[in-house]
Amino acid sequence: MFIRSRAFRALAIIVVALLIGTVIAVATEDSVSPVSTAVGTVFKPVQTVAGKLTNKFKDFGRYFSSSKSLSAEIERLEQQIEQYELQLADYDELQHKINSYEDILELKDENPGFELKYSTIIGMDTADAFGSFVIDKGENDGVKINDPVVTGNYLVGLVKKVNQSYSVVETILNPDVNVSAMETKTRETSYVTSTIADSRRGKCVFAGLERTTAVSPGGIVETSGIGGIFPKGLIIGVVSQVLESEYDITNYAIVTPSADLDNLEDVFVITSFEGQGVAVFE
Repeated sequence: MFIRSRAFRALAIIVVALLIGTVIAVATEDSVSPVSTAVGTVFKPVQTVAGKLTNKFKDFGRYFSSSKSLSAEIERLEQQIEQYELQLADYDELQHKINSYEDILELKDENPGFELKYSTIIGMDTADAFGSFVIDKGENDGVKINDPVVTGNYLVGLVKKVNQSYSVVETILNPDVNVSAMETKTRETSYVTSTIADSRRGKCVFAGLERTTAVSPGGIVETSGIGGIFPKGLIIGVVSQVLESEYDITNYAIVTPSADLDNLEDVFVITSFEGQGVAVFE
């Protein structure tokens, strides 16, 4: 039975001890009772551990508060960096635009009658295999079909399709684009076009030269102004080779375009120039 067990006897001893301690405390009017002392003794290790845990939680609270402040500061700095990056991007865009205008300034000074429209390239014409691209200017901006397109003093191509707010530009690498041209040193005139094979190599062809041509590598080819589509004096490219035609008695020159057609970001459309649309022949 439980009354006869060791557990019961131990419990009874503890209870008696506590009662005796209480009686003594009352009798002596001591401010600290033996019970409190006993309980304190029993629970002192627990209190010590609890105290340490409390301090740990206080430290954690301070750490958490500090970490929260640090996170807020990091977030503020990240937002500030983002603002600076946006400002830098705006600055870079403005600087790029200024450089583009500086490149075109010489052309404008030499041709005060040119009306130029700054345009940004907004995409590629995926239906074309010869590098055609889309610009952000169209009919609403005065852009028309067959308007020449340049970067600085270099010929890029011409406008082939026009919408109200955008246009499609075909480059001089497109075999459908034919440009009346002249080699500046020899003054020989003919036309510049391209073939599928040459276009894939990023080259144009100064075709229809005589077998006795004096055109040679290093020569500069520019627009002649004949035909009224392109104004005179736009640089097309530099001669790299002069070859004999396999199909007739003419020669032709391989021309490397001066415009960096693979890395264009913006261009100028010449919306008006003296002699535009007038078929002039020399």
